[in-house]
Amino acid sequence: MFHVQRSIPFPPIRLDRLVRYLQAVVQRGSASLEELKEDGLDFGKGKGDITRFLERLGLVAVSDKNVAPTKLAYELLSIYRSIGPAAFHPLLSSALVQYRLLAELVEAMGAATLEELHDALNKRLAEITPSGWINNVAFKSLLAIAVDVGLVRKEGRRVEYLGDPVARAFAGNGSVIGGVAYMEDVPEWLRACSKPQRPLGIVQLDPECASRALERRFSVEINMGDLSHG
Repeated sequence: MFHVQRSIPFPPIRLDRLVRYLQAVVQRGSASLEELKEDGLDFGKGKGDITRFLERLGLVAVSDKNVAPTKLAYELLSIYRSIGPAAFHPLLSSALVQYRLLAELVEAMGAATLEELHDALNKRLAEITPSGWINNVAFKSLLAIAVDVGLVRKEGRRVEYLGDPVARAFAGNGSVIGGVAYMEDVPEWLRACSKPQRPLGIVQLDPECASRALERRFSVEINMGDLSHG
């Protein structure tokens, strides 16, 4: 276990393992810390590295050595079933300042070497707080998550920005005609980003608007969770 900027425990794992953990807890309704470790879903001392990380993200709640999924976990997995790994991008952007800064930097840089991106990230962190920094191991794990959600592509020691993962996922989830995304239906919270196409029975979706809407939705859920634990 290591820490990013002395605050959020960030386990050295890939996104698929976080998904397996969440799916297991949601399917069971709750699970003991011991059970999760015995089933290979978590590791580390005490609560476990993955449990601590997901608890900080507001996806699970721990009480009396039992783990239960939060409302946010159910919503995240529901969206994950629709757009895949990109669903984690707005959640991480809202809850983890290091990830948000990484996303902003790689978008601005377009492409960079690992060293250039790492140095730029630590420079930005230092501007926020003099003690802010991210070590090499944590940086590699953070970058691996960015690759998994579709934010960047890594080839050798170079990193390339791929565009907004959520916008790309929403656009790819339906049909793209003439560069415009169409879907059969959208949830209520996405209606402001869609335009019905009658009489075809489909809706035209603005992927960039959908991405912003999803990040706002997750931000509200995270803030409500912080207040309830305050």
